[in-house]
Amino acid sequence: MSHDDSRPDVHGGALVEVTRVQPFEAEVIAARLRASGIDAIVGPGSPYESLGFVNGVPIFVPADDAPRARALLQGDPE
Repeated sequence: MSHDDSRPDVHGGALVEVTRVQPFEAEVIAARLRASGIDAIVGPGSPYESLGFVNGVPIFVPADDAPRARALLQGDPE
């Protein structure tokens, strides 16, 4: 990604954006990551619903879990 995809979380760590998907997919993907033991947070969408479908909704995970989260999303075995 060409932008800084991390942001601080409330516990002082960093959250990293691992993917950006359509709003209806975001909760499903976050639940899949959580089921694998990764704390996933669905980021805010656009206040304009149509832009959410264009830009997608970000999913954030702790920076330490980002490589494993990306591997799971790509279908690689753990």
